[in-house]
Amino acid sequence: MPLEVMSASSGKIISATLSVPNGASAKVLTMQVNNLSYDAKGSIQINGGNWIDLTNANVTVLGNAKLYGGIGGGYDTISLNVPVSGAVNGSNVVNFRFNTTDGVSSGYRVLSFNLQDGSGQNLIPASAFTQDDPTQWTTPLPGASDISAGQTLWQSATLIDSPINAGQQLKAHCMDCHSASGSDLFKFNFSNNSIVVRSEYHGLTQNQGLQIASYIRSLANRYPTPGPNCRPWNPPYQPGPGLDSAPVSDWTCGAGINAVSENDLDTLAAIFPGGINKAAIATKGQINIREIPIGFQLPDWNHWVPHIHPKDAWGDYFTNSNLNKLYAGEGTGNGTYNMKTQLATGGTPYAQGKTGDIFNDLYYWGVALGENFAPPNAGVSGSYTIPQQENLYGTVQWQLVKSWELAQDYSLEVNCPAAWVNEEQAPKAEARGWCGYWRFIFNASPQIQNFPVANSMFGSPVAHYVKANQWYYLQILLNPGSGAHNVHLPTDWQYAYGLLNNLYQSSGRPEPIRNFLYVLKGAQEMDNGVGVTNVDRGWTIRDSSPLDVWNGGQSGVWKGTSLATEQAIVGAFLSNWMDTTTSFDINTWQREGQPNAVPGETTCYWSMRSLCAINYVHGTLSGGTVENFPTWTWNQIPLMQGEGIDKVQVNRLATWLNIAYPSGNYLSLLQN
Repeated sequence: MPLEVMSASSGKIISATLSVPNGASAKVLTMQVNNLSYDAKGSIQINGGNWIDLTNANVTVLGNAKLYGGIGGGYDTISLNVPVSGAVNGSNVVNFRFNTTDGVSSGYRVLSFNLQDGSGQNLIPASAFTQDDPTQWTTPLPGASDISAGQTLWQSATLIDSPINAGQQLKAHCMDCHSASGSDLFKFNFSNNSIVVRSEYHGLTQNQGLQIASYIRSLANRYPTPGPNCRPWNPPYQPGPGLDSAPVSDWTCGAGINAVSENDLDTLAAIFPGGINKAAIATKGQINIREIPIGFQLPDWNHWVPHIHPKDAWGDYFTNSNLNKLYAGEGTGNGTYNMKTQLATGGTPYAQGKTGDIFNDLYYWGVALGENFAPPNAGVSGSYTIPQQENLYGTVQWQLVKSWELAQDYSLEVNCPAAWVNEEQAPKAEARGWCGYWRFIFNASPQIQNFPVANSMFGSPVAHYVKANQWYYLQILLNPGSGAHNVHLPTDWQYAYGLLNNLYQSSGRPEPIRNFLYVLKGAQEMDNGVGVTNVDRGWTIRDSSPLDVWNGGQSGVWKGTSLATEQAIVGAFLSNWMDTTTSFDINTWQREGQPNAVPGETTCYWSMRSLCAINYVHGTLSGGTVENFPTWTWNQIPLMQGEGIDKVQVNRLATWLNIAYPSGNYLSLLQN
């Protein structure tokens, strides 16, 4: 295992012959499969019987993957049960078939499978399965000439789009969509077979594929041996215990797919190893979310890599853009630097922010896409067609993969913490991570790109929101800001909280603990010593709000969770929030209508970071809306009281609001 059901053409069959003493009692084939990305991509067959297409209609998708769209949904690795018949006592042949490509994929991987009886008992002993060991892999063509030829092919071979679009020659080469050296295929232990199949898929010969695989294997002389979790199906940076004690070079491989729980509440034990308490979640603290497992699967590497390279999406417009020029110097853009040269010549001092300006350079490379990249025929924001979405998404993914490449090749994941301190005086530098204010990961979200939810390239609203949430969580895993955030950079916290709600509403699955963890990390980022005299850089109501942890209580994000758990967590967070908020003199806050007002915050509305005008009364229009913190809190306090949230802390909240807004009569909400 795994079984790689892959081919450059249709109909590839991988067979497994196993002895099953009680096989005749088999009712179900259960399997865990990676990249089963559309209905009828694969089929299974027992002992030469009828083929069963793996579709959402024919199988039972297990766990949260079903809520997130099942086959072709938001998760890249799913478990499913297939009703079967025809198994016998003794030897059985189980066939797995790759039916046909969709023009993007060349197959899938079966990570595990078993036959089960009617009570769900496995019928095939665990000893029948052996896991493939990448450390035992060999170079298929070890000669220096073949390895050199493989490198040349990697860098410059002419490729076709796919077997079903063989007439379309790509402008991009292998090194353009992947890391330039191919280190991603080496790092994530893509097998020789998968490399050969993908080479053939793009129009190369089997021998050329073997040469490329040989070149990838030769990277062992350049890069550290990948760790045990470095496999194509394990989501990069999936959080879990012990990651920080492993080599930083393996952090990218994450804690593995098995670190993803089906139960959001399982995360509590890692946040509160001694039981729920206020001290563990102090806003002045710095929780290490890299080591806290979550009940949410992040995207695998195949879903980081662009399926359409910007050269093929936009042609010369991209090639000669500053977006391309500032990466490696290619094209006729007017950029005066490129990141690869800056990092290569500047070395560790540049990467650590001691010389040059890595933050400025990264920022303007980001701006070259986020603000200045406007290719012809890109479409209309908010109503992009699916082909337009695919082109735009591929461009964002390209910059993300190249950011990963630079981080790996120039040790940025260990150098960036020093850069945050040296260049930005960041008070909460992470032990490892990325640097810069540009949101390279956050901006990969289809929601940020303003893709239409009802006509999303991801196939459904729920899959769209899964993808958005995956990139938002990866942003704070890799670069939450180290306590030096700037308005909505490198994370727009409140925006992400809203998309957590969108995912819950579309899937029916609340995630109170992941929601809480995200708000907690945001609050800790903002309790950074700046205070409230500059809410764009310091403590802000908008992005640290206890209302985002409460989030509707039992009628909202805490639905299905015990009232005692909700009360304990919301109460502990609110207590810390009140400690921090009341530590600032009310007269030092930035406030609408005062000389120290935040530019642009001229009405009391939902996205204010400062305080509203001192005479504001909840429920009254300001700028045509009553959507604001004073009104929300006035409405929510009675509901929080009704669910037993700590009376002392809720009274503190009402009392502080009465100080902030003396005309609001918040003292009437006090509970005896």
